[in-house]
Amino acid sequence: MNSLLILVAPPASGKTFWIEQFHQELREKILFISPLRALADECREKWGDKIEVKTPEEWLLNPSFRRVVIFDEYHLYFYWGNSFRPLMWEVFYALANEAELVVFLTATLSCELQKETTFLSQFFDQVIWCDQGNQKLKYTPFSYLKAPSMNWIEDLILLGPRGEYVNLIFCKYREDVFEMQKKIQSAGFDAWGFVGGQANQVAIKLANNKLPQFIVATTVLSHGVNLPKISCVYFCYQLKNKDFWIQMIARGGRKKEKFEVIALEKPIDLKWNWLINFGNVILLHISKMIRKELRELKKWWLKEL
Repeated sequence: MNSLLILVAPPASGKTFWIEQFHQELREKILFISPLRALADECREKWGDKIEVKTPEEWLLNPSFRRVVIFDEYHLYFYWGNSFRPLMWEVFYALANEAELVVFLTATLSCELQKETTFLSQFFDQVIWCDQGNQKLKYTPFSYLKAPSMNWIEDLILLGPRGEYVNLIFCKYREDVFEMQKKIQSAGFDAWGFVGGQANQVAIKLANNKLPQFIVATTVLSHGVNLPKISCVYFCYQLKNKDFWIQMIARGGRKKEKFEVIALEKPIDLKWNWLINFGNVILLHISKMIRKELRELKKWWLKEL
């Protein structure tokens, strides 16, 4: 008899702690499959040899079978496994056919993906859905601003970091990341840029270097990377996918810090007041003008000295 447990819970809600407790009660080694290399490395460092952690690619190179298998960030099997990483499904079917208990872990599972999951569940003798908050934020931003235009967002970014923590900027394409990083550095601020395939470099840089004022990235940092405290999350393009929107917003607040969001569209499922947003736009525009004048005054003063 094989069983399927589907656990859906908001980002930063303690799924890692749940796995540790589950392992202690089970008293046997669990196989944890993560599609994210950076998260897999982090979990290996945290759990040691108590829990066997592998990416799908690592498992294919050295296959191993366990009675209990956990598939983390399960929704990514549809978004990535159906496109540029088909081997994710190959690993899934190989393990699911052998395991007695398969666990799906995710924070976001759209209606379409729920239907796909229902289809997959017919191959199991027993299915348990545990919904602790699908497509929900545990920590919501204290401020959400819909920006008038991308130029407005860029001007605001180049005025300098907001708050005392790191400012996180999401761009759509690799070239956008490099261009934005260059502009920020030209404005005199520290900026790191990360694109696909570089997620494992984030942890190394964060551990060995002083934190930057800005981190610019594609969706490579939207999942499973243990980032520092975030003051502001910028979206430099319109994001239509709610699953990814939840994951990317949730990069802020994971350490219970207050954070804000500046984007090109209205928030999804957050309290929204257009009058407050309009007032915030006006206030930030005035603040932008004042800060710009102060920067010009500073340049003039340093030149005179």
